[in-house]
Amino acid sequence: MNVGFIGFGEAAYNIALGLYGEGLHGIKAHDALQNDPMMGKLVHKRAEEAHVELVDSSTAIAQWADVIFAAVPSSFTLGVCEEIKGVLKPGQHYVDVSASPPAIKKTIWEEIKATGVLFTDAAMLGSLPKKKHQVPITASGNGAAAFKETMAPYHMDITLAGEVAGSASAIKLVRSIFMKGIASLMIEMLEGAHAYGVADEVVASIGKSMDGTSFESHLNRLVTGTGVHAKRRAAELKGSIALLEDAGIVPRMTEASKAVHESLVDFNFAEMFIDKAPTQWEQIIDPVLENLQKK
Repeated sequence: MNVGFIGFGEAAYNIALGLYGEGLHGIKAHDALQNDPMMGKLVHKRAEEAHVELVDSSTAIAQWADVIFAAVPSSFTLGVCEEIKGVLKPGQHYVDVSASPPAIKKTIWEEIKATGVLFTDAAMLGSLPKKKHQVPITASGNGAAAFKETMAPYHMDITLAGEVAGSASAIKLVRSIFMKGIASLMIEMLEGAHAYGVADEVVASIGKSMDGTSFESHLNRLVTGTGVHAKRRAAELKGSIALLEDAGIVPRMTEASKAVHESLVDFNFAEMFIDKAPTQWEQIIDPVLENLQKK
């Protein structure tokens, strides 16, 4: 099986390195910077370490490979599609592992579906340096199931998310809202806690509230509680903002949190659930989305 990479940055390098370790040899790649006086040195070093042959063009990869990994930055992935679509063949795997939004993945599919190619929108959801080719991948598109089957002998960790191009990328990007958001919130919380000399106590207190409980349980409890108590908690956050500002800390995340709480006040969830408290996050989120659709 011929495997080729268009773009040979960190993602392609780690996947290729892992696949070589599984016995898949003869991998080829093309990177737009491979002849750059500065960045080309890194591309060639990585190619040598992963036993990958560098070729002169993306088109050459697309003409040769059975499995094409498009592993370029999101701003270039549509350009790669335009460049190679004229040489794509029926049954060939086109696997886009870029972090492009769902709309771009759908556009790529529309551009190439007449070729008969098998397209996979592949979203990587873990550490490439640590996991290499076994980084968890969520895959969607008309070729996702076939891609998973094709790569099974090489022990890639692929989870299917349907046949709609863009679904996998939507999962990755929505997931990022939480993962990057909670990291940002932790940073702001620790800035405040450390500034007031109470970091150990705050961390221990939050741990007592969070440890040993499933994520879904936290999700339902925190979202429903926020909906019902939005007005009071928004007022409390004013005090948190003042506390951070007094310590010279810019309360970016706390300001945003207050704005979210305030946006829920007009839904009157406290009155809506006065007889029976909500238990599922959908009871809060569904009305919010319905209101957005009316606008």
